[in-house]
Amino acid sequence: MKNQIQTIKLKKEKHAFSYWRIPFFAGAGIYLEVLFHLAIYHKLESTSIYPILFGATLGLFLAALTVWLPRIGNEIIAYVGLTAFCVYDIVQLIYFRIFGTFLSLVSVGGAGNAMDFKVVMFEKIRQNVGWILLFLLPVIALVLLRVFLLKFDKPKMKIRLISVASAVCLCAISILLLNVQGRAMYSPYQLFHNQYVLELSMNKLGVCVTTVRDAQTMLTGGKKNVTFTLDDTDMQPDDVTATESDAMEATATDTDAAPAYVEQVDPAVDFKKLYQAAEDEQLKNLSAYCAQQTPTMQNEYTGMFEGYNVVCITAESLCKYGIYENCTPTLYKIMNDGFVFENYYNPIWYHSTIDGEFVDCLGQYPCSSEWSFYKSADTYQPYALGNALNEKGYTSKAYHDFDFYYYNRSETHANMGYDFKAIDYGLDIPSYVTYSDYDTIEAVYKEFINEEPFLMYFMTFSGHLPYNYDYNAMCLKNREEAEKCTEGMDLPEDAVAYIAAQMELDKALEDLIDKLDEAGKLEKTVFIVTPDHYPYGLTDSGYDALAGKNVSDDAFEKHHSCLGIWSASMEEPVHVKKLCASVDVLPTILNLLGVTYDSRILAGHDILSDSEELVIFADHSFKTDKIGYNTKTGEVTYYVDEKTVLQSYIDDKIKEVETKLYMSDEVINTDFYGYVYGRK
Repeated sequence: MKNQIQTIKLKKEKHAFSYWRIPFFAGAGIYLEVLFHLAIYHKLESTSIYPILFGATLGLFLAALTVWLPRIGNEIIAYVGLTAFCVYDIVQLIYFRIFGTFLSLVSVGGAGNAMDFKVVMFEKIRQNVGWILLFLLPVIALVLLRVFLLKFDKPKMKIRLISVASAVCLCAISILLLNVQGRAMYSPYQLFHNQYVLELSMNKLGVCVTTVRDAQTMLTGGKKNVTFTLDDTDMQPDDVTATESDAMEATATDTDAAPAYVEQVDPAVDFKKLYQAAEDEQLKNLSAYCAQQTPTMQNEYTGMFEGYNVVCITAESLCKYGIYENCTPTLYKIMNDGFVFENYYNPIWYHSTIDGEFVDCLGQYPCSSEWSFYKSADTYQPYALGNALNEKGYTSKAYHDFDFYYYNRSETHANMGYDFKAIDYGLDIPSYVTYSDYDTIEAVYKEFINEEPFLMYFMTFSGHLPYNYDYNAMCLKNREEAEKCTEGMDLPEDAVAYIAAQMELDKALEDLIDKLDEAGKLEKTVFIVTPDHYPYGLTDSGYDALAGKNVSDDAFEKHHSCLGIWSASMEEPVHVKKLCASVDVLPTILNLLGVTYDSRILAGHDILSDSEELVIFADHSFKTDKIGYNTKTGEVTYYVDEKTVLQSYIDDKIKEVETKLYMSDEVINTDFYGYVYGRK
């Protein structure tokens, strides 16, 4: 009798052990999602329940895959599957630590370029070794449990069916529970079923769901149902407005009258006719959208620098907080003695530097599900500065002091109208771990300085991370000067090293200004300098120390940056308080240079015009002159009396943001400029 009882007891224990995969893998899924959320966001929120539920669901599906094969097959699936999940989370963590954004599946190919900086990657791995070990704990636990306690034998059919049913049921329950927080814009429900916003999805749905949505978006293109049409009323001829010649005549005949500014449109473009002629539905849609946009107006600064030589700089990781008169006097001059943009924002986009440069150069928003700059290389870009100024007889040169193949710049920049040079592509400068902006200017200035007029575009490199003296040659080169000029400022080492790196660009600009002055061309040259993104290579403490306040945790102020437009011919600075962003740089420059363009196509607006104020961020948060809207929290910050802001205003702005991002992407996808100007 005693032996029978023991036998029954052993059978029950063995039967119970057959279910171990369900709680273990579900727990592992929950653990990984919670750990990832804490590593990135440092806290759990009300929406964290969804990453937890979907993490458990993924774990249950993995458990269900480990019950159908013989023992060895089940073990292989378990170890490979769980290890893949853990490593994927680690990859996302390290990528975020380096670039300040998440790795989308479409970025994997380009990430190979980014990972050329192996020193940076290994340093980030070293700094996050504690987190990495925590992410690997589920795999370690599985190995130990397998060795000392559990087995992967193929269980009975009942247990196999229960494993599958539990995964399916929890998945269904998780999806149903998305309704709990409503179906408002940017809610977990909308992010799961309709919208795809990479950063928001990671925050509100977790790694598992975001990866699935990312794959779905990459395969389908993430198309939205945004449609614009023109009815018979819309198709009526526009009201006659003053032409440029009319405005000049009015000013000439009545010197006391205010100048008659005209719309910033291309008279050769008729969107209503383009709408009627379009056979492709998306071209028709874009034509209708542009026809309904209100163009900006010319202003007192239109053509101010017409015929000037142009030096245009996209400055790697430059920020307003790293510019000091005693450390970087030339950058300080450009930012403070010309047009001073006090409320300029430089949002980091989905693919870091390449998206930042895309926005600066083309005045459109990038897309998260593709490399927008890559795609632009196969499109017609008449408003790209090189192409626009070449039409006016300019000689246009572009340089980058890093490898030419990096992000396909040899193709994208040629398409923008530049004679492009980079390392191993015509640019011969001394080799460092980090190349020198100063050496680049020294090597190439003779190629353009004797041309009349010229456009010189430069994507800098000296300001690139890492900000330390072991792996960044520019930090080490300027270390002594940087430490001397920041003495007494109580800055951490990486912040001082960052300033040392940017001093190399400052010296390059100082040298170029001196050479232009010697050549008698400085007064007839305009400088435009803006970053590609904020310096995410800095530690939060380093960035906050430079700013003198906490900006690293502020969704908006982290991206508060600098745009300098300066010419030695300006007698005094022009302070611009208007809210603006990097997408507005191109139309502002076109206006200042007197280039004819159609303001209804570009996503950005001439900052100096009377356009409405709007800054859009990668997670679809936005700022206007009235409110700031944070999509992660749903919070609205009011910059005016709250009572004067109607809910309809907020709703309209949310809709406008979504439409702008979508339509801007479609301008590239459809080669809309090619259609507008008869090039396709």
